[in-house]
Amino acid sequence: MLHLKNIWTYIPGNTLEVQQLNTHLGLKSAQIKVLEKIHGLKKIRQEEQGNLFNLLGNLLERVSSDPDIDSSKIKYIIYCHTIQDVSPYNMKIIQKLKKKYHFEHSIVFSLTQQNCATGIVALDIAERLLRAMSDDEYVLLLTGEKTFSPIVQLIPNTTVMGEASTAVLLGSQGEGSCMVYSKHHTIGKFCNVLTGEEETLKEFQEIYVPTLCTVIQDTLREAGITLQEISWIIPHNVNISSWKKVAASLEYPLEQIYIDNISELGHCFCSDPFINLQKAISENRLKPANYYLLVSVGLGATFSAAVMKYESKGGNADEYNVSSVNERLLG
Repeated sequence: MLHLKNIWTYIPGNTLEVQQLNTHLGLKSAQIKVLEKIHGLKKIRQEEQGNLFNLLGNLLERVSSDPDIDSSKIKYIIYCHTIQDVSPYNMKIIQKLKKKYHFEHSIVFSLTQQNCATGIVALDIAERLLRAMSDDEYVLLLTGEKTFSPIVQLIPNTTVMGEASTAVLLGSQGEGSCMVYSKHHTIGKFCNVLTGEEETLKEFQEIYVPTLCTVIQDTLREAGITLQEISWIIPHNVNISSWKKVAASLEYPLEQIYIDNISELGHCFCSDPFINLQKAISENRLKPANYYLLVSVGLGATFSAAVMKYESKGGNADEYNVSSVNERLLG
């Protein structure tokens, strides 16, 4: 069984208002109002030092120096990202990170084809890897990428991408949330939804909420869990309007869908569910034995959900504290 042993998050301190991006993203005032007033997107974060090495390295430094973690037992590092090419072809960033932060012993590979749902898909892959590993060995999921171009920072009339990163330590036993069941549904006809025909985008927008609700319901039914048993839905931060529609369609309380970070962080690619989970834990919104649901959708299009059961770490979890994190890493 897969257990979430720890989550480290890095939220850059540099904040930009969405309206400040109007020139950079080529947005008109009416489009800004839609993003802010309807979709609830107010701010994003941006890595001040401006490169992927720092965005990911801040986390690996903390993992390698954590006194409660034997980093030599991390056998695999799975880097989950949405943008296929996250750096120039001749810059082997992950290999440089391995060397600098003493993870030469770890096998590193990337996942990207499920786009923003890749982080949840990676949980399944990690579980299969853990079956063939010793009980004291780990898999580390790493997420985070740069919004280096307007093309990758904006999904028109839908969301604005922000920068943040997470590291999620996974093991096969002990304390930490355990994964009960997961499900992924891919509709390949939408593989070029942003670059294809306008009719394709319109159709995707029409099926988005019904398909997501169906995947959530199917996941719960196959897991033998009812929606009423789910204490929280921990989602990706696409926008608030979509989650209002999902809540209404499922007849599930919107106040139990963790959307607090959407207005402050924007949509941070694969990192959203893990950032939201860590903050929900730090705010004591989850109680021992609670079931919750990790949910994300990746353009392409993959709809993913994972039923999790929360088990407290007895106060050992790395707290979500933006100011203290930034002081440790940047000060």
